[in-house]
Amino acid sequence: MRTKAPSPIANRAEARREQILEAALDVFSEKGYHDAGIADIANKLNIGHGTCYRYFKNKLDILHALVDRILVGLLEVVKKESPEKSSTLEEYRAQIKSIGMELFQLFSKDPRQAKIVFFEAMALDETVKRKVQLGIDKSARLTELYLKNGVKKGFLRKELDTRTASQAVNAMMFEGIRISLSSKGDSKFAKRWLEEMPILMLEGMGKR
Repeated sequence: MRTKAPSPIANRAEARREQILEAALDVFSEKGYHDAGIADIANKLNIGHGTCYRYFKNKLDILHALVDRILVGLLEVVKKESPEKSSTLEEYRAQIKSIGMELFQLFSKDPRQAKIVFFEAMALDETVKRKVQLGIDKSARLTELYLKNGVKKGFLRKELDTRTASQAVNAMMFEGIRISLSSKGDSKFAKRWLEEMPILMLEGMGKR
């Protein structure tokens, strides 16, 4: 059965929706969510207020859509590689660094996203905070698959509590990203952090 192609109208609607989200990302990261308004977003695109309301119920609805989009990108990085790909300790170490680097790059390429997730969203509406937390929890569950492979292959301790350890690894990684973006003057911070993370993991959780 042939899939019906989206209509030109649907494509235009999706394009406009994306334009509004991009403008909102700029506005929220520049002014802060509380100080920003629909008018700021509309003015950035040189459109009327009413156009924004055709695609989103209100400012909070726009924030939810932005958080959804950012979390999808985050989870795609964690899911990009197969958790069971590594067969040697060196491959495992390289895999850890690769995933960490991609997460750092995801947010360093577009610091606006990091500002929304790490600074704005967590201080806002309870439903937004819950959504971010659920996304982080899902990331930890995916991280746990990598840790389970490390235990299975003998790289990590047999008795390792992979659930707790995955949450700790995620916390270290996200804190590193947050600090890296806060300390713009230190361009080598991410490199040092990513060098240290596998050592902490493999020596702290490694086979004894």
